[in-house]
Amino acid sequence: MNQTKFGFIITRHVNSIKTNKYWNINTKLLRTLYPNAQIVIIDDNSMQKFVVPDFEYKNLTIIQSEYPGRGELLPYIYYLKHRWFENAIILHDSVFIHKHIPFETFNFKVLPLWHSTYFNESTNNLLRILNHLTNNHNINRVIINNNNKTRNYNLMSLNKTKPILCFGTMSYINYEFLQQLNNIYSITNLTNAVSCRNDRCGLERIMGIIFSIEDPKLKSHYSLFGDIFKHYSAFKYNLDNYEEHLNRGKLPSATVKIWTGR
Repeated sequence: MNQTKFGFIITRHVNSIKTNKYWNINTKLLRTLYPNAQIVIIDDNSMQKFVVPDFEYKNLTIIQSEYPGRGELLPYIYYLKHRWFENAIILHDSVFIHKHIPFETFNFKVLPLWHSTYFNESTNNLLRILNHLTNNHNINRVIINNNNKTRNYNLMSLNKTKPILCFGTMSYINYEFLQQLNNIYSITNLTNAVSCRNDRCGLERIMGIIFSIEDPKLKSHYSLFGDIFKHYSAFKYNLDNYEEHLNRGKLPSATVKIWTGR
């Protein structure tokens, strides 16, 4: 197996003893399942007094972001700067993978980890963010068309047959494909547009549109894990729930997403 074929990029924000557990659980599981794969942590403005590793992790790189508050955008920015591996699996620190997924066999340019078909979001803010991208006319058209049809924001691909949204902007993505996207859209410009939670919500919609425009395969294969709204106890499942299920040996899913307010 070529271990440089893929690696993991994790966004981390620690602001308490509890949230420090997230990246430790995430990293320990990945290191067990993928002992030789490189793991990169992008730290987004953590309170360093709470950041304590459970172990001295092998093959782990930690980057302190120079762009505080950019959250889910950061893995794409730093991956463009550093070609650590051919393909990246981009995760939140609050995603715990308990079963081996054969990423080494994947043949995708991009694949969201979860998708959604419906979200409500400020069109004005989406258009403001879009103004920082080049060649944004097709994305703009998708947003305007959907805004004219309904007050609720439904992301649609250009042929208006299938909706897609990249939940949390988490994905499996090929480096050369990401570089191609940056050449077209100047994604790195978004560091000047994304700085708060609402902006990051807009980002997952905009990146979902970009992915579906540039890779038509997503019209039939939306994501790896499916619709986020169908995930067990979506938007409610917390660390206490996870630890209770883990102690009972009955996790609801092999891939767990923890929700928390940060």
